[in-house]
Amino acid sequence: MSINGFTLVDSHVHLLPGRLGEKVRAFFDAGVSSRSPLAYPNNHPEVVSMLSAEGVDAVWSLPYAHKPGIAIGLNEASALTTTQFVRSPVQVIGGATVHPGDDNPLEIVTDAVDALGLRVLKLHCSVGNFSVNDVRLAPVMEFAAQRRLPVVVHLGHNVNGRTEEDELPAIGELADQYPDVPLILAHCGHHSARAAMELMGNHPSLYADITPVVTEHPDITAEHVEHFGDRILFGSDAPNTALSVTDGVRWLESMKLDESIFEAVLGGNAMRLTARVLFF
Repeated sequence: MSINGFTLVDSHVHLLPGRLGEKVRAFFDAGVSSRSPLAYPNNHPEVVSMLSAEGVDAVWSLPYAHKPGIAIGLNEASALTTTQFVRSPVQVIGGATVHPGDDNPLEIVTDAVDALGLRVLKLHCSVGNFSVNDVRLAPVMEFAAQRRLPVVVHLGHNVNGRTEEDELPAIGELADQYPDVPLILAHCGHHSARAAMELMGNHPSLYADITPVVTEHPDITAEHVEHFGDRILFGSDAPNTALSVTDGVRWLESMKLDESIFEAVLGGNAMRLTARVLFF
C-alpha cells in the first residue's frame, strides 16, 4: 500500500537490537507525557506491521554507535534485521554505523557495505560525543564518496538531541570537502531548521530529512520544501516518536506541494540515493 500511488520510504527508523533498543526506549519514555504517548511499541514486528498499514513501502533502519567497540555488533544486527523482514511488505534497508574511536573505522564500514550489504551510514554526534568532521572519520568519508554511500548525520552535542545553529557550519564544511557524499542532516537540524535550509542553499551535496523530534516537526515551510525538493527526505523516527507516519504525511500534504515534489520527498529521493550505492 502506497500513498496516493506514490512510493513511501521512511528514511529515519531505528530498529535497534536488544538491550540498546530497550535503553533508548526508556530514555524516550522518561521524556514524554500521557498527553503525547509514543506512537509505536518497542517491538520490531509490530512496528513494521504498523508502518505497512500506514502505507510505508520501505524503511531505512539506522543504528548508531554511542561509544567505540560496538559498531561491528550493531552492523551485524542491522543486517540480520533486513533478513528477518525479507518477506515483509515493507522493505527494510539496513543501515550501518561507526564511531571515530573504533580501531579501524574504514574497515568496519567497508565490511558493513560489502560483506553485510548495508546501504546507509548513520553518525550520531551527540550520543557518540564526537564532531562530524573528526579527522579519524576522513577515510570513512573518502570511502562514502567512492561508493556514493548516503551518510545520515545527527548533528550537535545536546543530550536532548537538538542541534544549535552554531553547530551547523561543521556539516557544511564536510560537504565542501566531500562533495560526492550525499550528506543528510537528520531532523533538518531541529531546532535550527531555518538556518539549515540556508546552509543547504550554499552546499549542493547537503540533504536533510524532515523527521520530527518526538512531538515537533522541523520548523520549515512549503517554500523550503519546494526549493529543495530533490534533497529532502521523509522520516518518522519510529518507534520513538509521538508523531506517526500518518501525522507526517498529513503535515506534508498540508503544504500543498507540487505533485512531483511531494513524490520525490515522500520516497523518490531516498530510493534514488540507495540505488546508487556501489558494492564490490
